[in-house]
Amino acid sequence: MKVYSYVSPHANQISNKKPVNKRKFIISLLALGISSISTQLVVIREMMSTFGGNEIVMGATLGLWLLLAGAGSKLGAIYGKALQARKLLFFCHILIAVLPFIQVAGIRAIPLFRLQGELLGLGSVLGVSSLILLPYCLVSGGMLPIAASLLKEKDAPRKVFIADAAGDIAGGLLFSLILVHFFSHWSTLIILGLINLLAAFVMAASSVALPVLILLGIGLSCSAPADRITQSWHFPGQEVLTVTNTRYAQLAITRSGKQLNVLQDALPLFSTEKPDAETLAHLPLSQIEKPDSVLVISGGIFGTIREILRYHPKQIDYVELDPAIIELAPLIHDHGLDDPAVHLHTGDGRLFVKKTSMQYHVVICDLPDPENIQLNRFYTEEFFREVRDILHDDGVFCFTLSGSANYMGKECLLLNRSVYTAAKKVFTNVLVFPGDTHYYLASDARLTSDIAQVMADRGITTKRLVHYELPIMTDRLRLDQLKKILSQETEKANHDLSPFAFGHILNLWAEKSGSRSILLVVLFVLAIGSAILISTRGAVRYVILSTGYAAIGMELFLLLLFQIIYGYAYLGMCAFVTLFMIGAPLGACFSARWKYPFRKQLLACDLVWLSLAISTYMAAYVGINLRQWLLILLMEYLLIPLALFVAAMAGGCQFAAAAAISRGDDVEITGSLYLADFVGAGCGSLLIGLIILPWGGIQGVVLSILVLKTFSLMVFPKT
Repeated sequence: MKVYSYVSPHANQISNKKPVNKRKFIISLLALGISSISTQLVVIREMMSTFGGNEIVMGATLGLWLLLAGAGSKLGAIYGKALQARKLLFFCHILIAVLPFIQVAGIRAIPLFRLQGELLGLGSVLGVSSLILLPYCLVSGGMLPIAASLLKEKDAPRKVFIADAAGDIAGGLLFSLILVHFFSHWSTLIILGLINLLAAFVMAASSVALPVLILLGIGLSCSAPADRITQSWHFPGQEVLTVTNTRYAQLAITRSGKQLNVLQDALPLFSTEKPDAETLAHLPLSQIEKPDSVLVISGGIFGTIREILRYHPKQIDYVELDPAIIELAPLIHDHGLDDPAVHLHTGDGRLFVKKTSMQYHVVICDLPDPENIQLNRFYTEEFFREVRDILHDDGVFCFTLSGSANYMGKECLLLNRSVYTAAKKVFTNVLVFPGDTHYYLASDARLTSDIAQVMADRGITTKRLVHYELPIMTDRLRLDQLKKILSQETEKANHDLSPFAFGHILNLWAEKSGSRSILLVVLFVLAIGSAILISTRGAVRYVILSTGYAAIGMELFLLLLFQIIYGYAYLGMCAFVTLFMIGAPLGACFSARWKYPFRKQLLACDLVWLSLAISTYMAAYVGINLRQWLLILLMEYLLIPLALFVAAMAGGCQFAAAAAISRGDDVEITGSLYLADFVGAGCGSLLIGLIILPWGGIQGVVLSILVLKTFSLMVFPKT
């Protein structure tokens, strides 16, 4: 007897629905991860190139990004249950493809709405940044719980975390290995936009959407001319010759009349009509009877080397971090680089000082004020000791700081005192020449202010130094008065791990821009209030919130330590984000296979965080004093990456364990955990960047992690 069975015509559709949804889920989150991490790096770099390129801007941008993404995850949890997930993801991918162009154009347009030379205060930076970041962050954050509702599988929150992290890894690798080297920011956004339009096509319910997506793709691909137009908004009134995104910063060359200007992340570095090249060269060189060996750290191409060559030294070592600056030589008349005495080195100046075996008669450091942590490391007691070790017994070190011809404001005075105190701790004699720029000479030998007589004896004439500047700079009354006010009250010496000079620069910025310190208090209260509000929803959410804070804190701490030693801020940022994203999903996978109760996993990882914070802090003090090249390489390629990787694994493991013991449906769990994670990381980035780092240094960052994670151990129930 035959048995006939009825097979529904929709049976294959029903049985294949889950695999189809899973493929769409993976494609959606991979595209989101690739685009969000790369867009985040592009936006941070654009923000830094608009607002002055310091860690405050980076911390504020990252913090706002994370907080707004957390709000987006909450909205996604609400609408992900009420609406069809696939349609929502379709429209979200289109928005993710288009919004970054509006963001970047908005950032570049900011200088058009302020007076030329006007400084924007902290409130303006935060307000403008929030408006620019809001749409993209809400959409990208909301896509995570929506994707969880599409999956409809057991353990969906952990799988969302892993898939999103996999996309982040791909995005980080793509950006740091390819995009940052070969494509402009705008071209990078075009590539990311096309990836998201492809993901939108996968999510489309019918082929009707294909023509729309093709038109959008053509529009994005043809938008390249807008890059040049929007770049010009950065520098109103100047002709933009080129803007290059190098491994280290955004480098811009502009022309004002006959003068070429070089700006790095919106900070003016040099100009071809540089008035202080004579001063920078002749003040220190006139102190040495026969200056045969000279080291110039940055800026030499803009006239300083030309002036040094008038003393006929046997060797000039010139160190420039960014090779793109050296490529400007053909544009500069009489740069001096073709002289056989000049030896050109590309790389970090401080790292060169650490590893060189040369002894110099003169070391000249031609850098801007310590307006970020990377620059601050050239004005610290630790760096001054490194310089003294490569000087001859009668050698002279020269550097500059902002000053005032007649009256210094409070923060400018404190800035100079902090650096002056650091120099006095290292060198026997420190002589400071007054003016709008203070010229510091430091040596263990006797220093003279009778520069004009020495230059006359050597037959050296200048265009403006001897007759116009020196009579005022070397006036005995002014010299004595400046020395008196710098030494009458001892200020804390500037250090690598305690960047007091950077803190005073920030206060000076607030003073000039009219920013109110009350804003920092309000920001602090709001951050703490948000954290408490999340924590009241349960101990598990507090653990994830504190983990988000610890993760961003550890990432910033290790990035700054890396920067202090090696100086590669931008390159390090890309690599660090990528490495962290590799460790996080591995930690989530490890949690599922770890034969240990999930609650105990949370507590064990908290102990890892505490141990890691203490050990890396101890390693920081060792790392900044390393001189042996092998140990420096070991710290760069093993110890710092290993610490970051362990931190990432601990964070991923805790997220997966928290998801396993949380109650509710997958969409709600995913949204609430991402909200806690984003809020913790966002508050951490804002508090560390704006408050803790400038005033508490790296030890303040570590202490805050220890306090939060100790409290996490205390409040979390053991059973």
